[in-house]
Amino acid sequence: MSAKVLEALTSEELALSVGFLSTSEALRRFLATTREVAAVRQAFEEGAIIEETVRRFVSDLLADFRRGERFPHEVALAALAVALQRRPTDFSEEFLRDLSQLKLAEMSTCIRVAHECRKRRVSLACAVSKDFNLPTSGESQLFHVKTFVSPLRDRHNDSANTTATCEVT
Repeated sequence: MSAKVLEALTSEELALSVGFLSTSEALRRFLATTREVAAVRQAFEEGAIIEETVRRFVSDLLADFRRGERFPHEVALAALAVALQRRPTDFSEEFLRDLSQLKLAEMSTCIRVAHECRKRRVSLACAVSKDFNLPTSGESQLFHVKTFVSPLRDRHNDSANTTATCEVT
C-alpha cells in the first residue's frame, strides 16, 4: 500500500490538476485539498509508510534530475512536503528543511512550496514541569505542576496562538 500511495503523487492527473497556479502558497493550499495528499497523510498515521520508504521514493525521483532541465517530479515533491507539513517528527522537519534550502532553478516550485510548509508548520507541544511548596492548613505541601504548551496557527491568518493546560498532582 505505501508505495502505491507515494506513487500516486507522481501521477499525470495530479500534475495536470495544479495547472498554472500563480504562487507557491496557492499550490500548497491546493495540494492540501487533494485526495493524494490526504492518502499519504493517512498512510503515515496508520504506519503504512515509514521514513525509509519515503527516502527510497525521493531517491528514485531524484534519479531523473538533469541540470538545466525542469525537474519532472516537482509536483510530487511539493505534494510530499504538504503531506509532511503537520507531522511532528524530526524526519518531517529534516525533509522540509533540506528541500526548502536547496538552490536549484530546476526545482524552484517544490522548493518554494517546502518553504511555505515550513513557515506554517505546527510545532510539537512541549511540556514544562515545576514543583512548588505551598502552605496548606499550616503544613507545606509539594505540588507538581505540568504545563503543556502548543504553539498553534490560526487557519485563517496563520498568526501564532499559544494554548496551555495545567495538571496538578
